[in-house]
Amino acid sequence: MKKWIFSLLSIVIVGCSSVYNVQNYNFDRNDSFIVIPFENLTEVPLAGQRVSGIAEGVFISKGFNISDRFYNSKDRDLSKKEIKDLIKEAYSKNLKYAVTGYVNEWRYKTGIDGEPAVSITLKIIDTKTGKTVWTAVGSRTGWGHESLGTITQKLLNEMIERIKKVDEK
Repeated sequence: MKKWIFSLLSIVIVGCSSVYNVQNYNFDRNDSFIVIPFENLTEVPLAGQRVSGIAEGVFISKGFNISDRFYNSKDRDLSKKEIKDLIKEAYSKNLKYAVTGYVNEWRYKTGIDGEPAVSITLKIIDTKTGKTVWTAVGSRTGWGHESLGTITQKLLNEMIERIKKVDEK
């Protein structure tokens, strides 16, 4: 009986946990940022654009200066080349950092409740050099009553909380 309860608790605890690998870098809250659609590595159309839309709101709510956002009017995901071109365009507009990344998983797991599952690589790129200066990787699953958007927002909030700002020591 004890073994069964321990196994069940392990599944519940691990089932909704987030895993992070975070790189350190200090940002000035007043620097200009642009949110660019994330590269979609899933089979779900437009997942990269959906995640970038949520990321924009979370970055703004955390006090970052989102000076611009790329709005894709196309009904398709952007290629790696198109994303790189947007980073170059951001530099030409004097925007210091581009927020982008990868959507590694964006789906509802099969089963009775169809729990949402999300995995994201979040990157901040210096537009002048094209180099990634900050990155984090996170994964999260939710319960059957939650949506992909809800758990994506929770995951991004937790990831962005780990960004060090110049005014924080």
